[in-house]
Amino acid sequence: MLDRKKIPVSGLIKDIEFPPYTEHILANGLKVLMVKDDRFPVTTCRMLIKAGSYNDFFVKTEKYGLATLSSEMLNKGTGSKSQVEIANILDYNGALFSSGAGYDASYLSLSCLKKNFEPMFGLFSELFLDSTFPEDELEQKKDQLISSLISLSDEGSFLAERAFKTKIYTDSPYEKDPDGYPESLKNIISQDLVQFRSDFYKLNEITLAFVGDIDEGRLLFLTEKYFGKEKGLNRKLKYDFSCNENKSTRIFVVDKKDSVQTSLYIGHSGIKRNNIDFIPVVLLNTLFGGMFTSRINKNLREKNGLTYGARSSYNCKKHSGDFSVEAEVNDDKAGFAISEIIKEMNEIRNNPITDYELENARNYITGNFPLQLETSNSVAGKLLSLDLYDIDNNFYNHYLSSVNSLTADDLMETAKKYIRPDELTIVAVGKLKRLKTQLKDFGNLEIIEKVQ
Repeated sequence: MLDRKKIPVSGLIKDIEFPPYTEHILANGLKVLMVKDDRFPVTTCRMLIKAGSYNDFFVKTEKYGLATLSSEMLNKGTGSKSQVEIANILDYNGALFSSGAGYDASYLSLSCLKKNFEPMFGLFSELFLDSTFPEDELEQKKDQLISSLISLSDEGSFLAERAFKTKIYTDSPYEKDPDGYPESLKNIISQDLVQFRSDFYKLNEITLAFVGDIDEGRLLFLTEKYFGKEKGLNRKLKYDFSCNENKSTRIFVVDKKDSVQTSLYIGHSGIKRNNIDFIPVVLLNTLFGGMFTSRINKNLREKNGLTYGARSSYNCKKHSGDFSVEAEVNDDKAGFAISEIIKEMNEIRNNPITDYELENARNYITGNFPLQLETSNSVAGKLLSLDLYDIDNNFYNHYLSSVNSLTADDLMETAKKYIRPDELTIVAVGKLKRLKTQLKDFGNLEIIEKVQ
């Protein structure tokens, strides 16, 4: 009979070869990456624009949400087509189009059958180059975003996360939410989007990835045809994130009088995505709070019954990053939960990790990694991430062997370097009256009247 208390013995871990690709650069600096996979007659094109909400920070007027609106409005009308006409063309050709923006970049994505790809790629280029950002469509999109933000503002977990990010990235390009704020969104007009595109959508800061059933020569010809004449150099936007480092514990409370539990967000600054220790940090976090059987979840959920689930994460961006532990706990146990989280931080820094834990975390990553390469769009996304974050081209080819070569001693050294329990930013969203007493022993408490 199968003993379900024991983890099955795994075989020899083998690296998964990331699909080989070719790289081409047009005269104007546009980079083109191509992965041929003709198992299915489908072609995917994904465009990476190295302009995200990071760029919003450098716009003279505070109109946060510009990057998001600029990307999401690209399919709402061009000089020759209305939003309805664009939607009908995409639907008729069975094409899937999406766009969006994050902190470091914006993207456009197109997938369809190979036989329909050429005309759809022509439309794709038109949406990028000739979008007019119609004012009526913009008002609808703004209303949608504002309604979503207002709805989220009643959730303790959302408030805790936003307060945490604001304190970690104070007065920096990563402080503000990519979706903006109701007040900032209301001030954005169509001309602002036109200007944002003119300022930041430069061809030398754009990469196109084609994945699927492709003809390289034909796609290069089409790329040159539609994008080759465009010119312009993007200016480099620099900010020194070292000035945001905090060297002591800080405690912030958001008073939510109607809450039935406390939302916690606890952490400190983290690492950039291309940090040399990224893989050890990923494995460390998986063991600490990145999977259901992690230390944090076992402690807060299974041992102490404080929450349905707790987790930790390293949010790694291009220029900086943060580490956080998050949980929703009983409102009379917030102080105890914080103490247990800090205890686990010290424990993983100072005491050996068991072979069982290490193997469990390795297996978790090894089993999940192949799932991240199942679709052409996900392959294109992985490929573009190498370019965006200046990561070695062979990173994914050696990812699993790198994970499985790490030892318990390696992770302890990683923990001592990247988990800092004496430099925490602690955010609690809940009933102030209950939290004041519970949190007084952790340091001076500051009340946040309004979360940005």
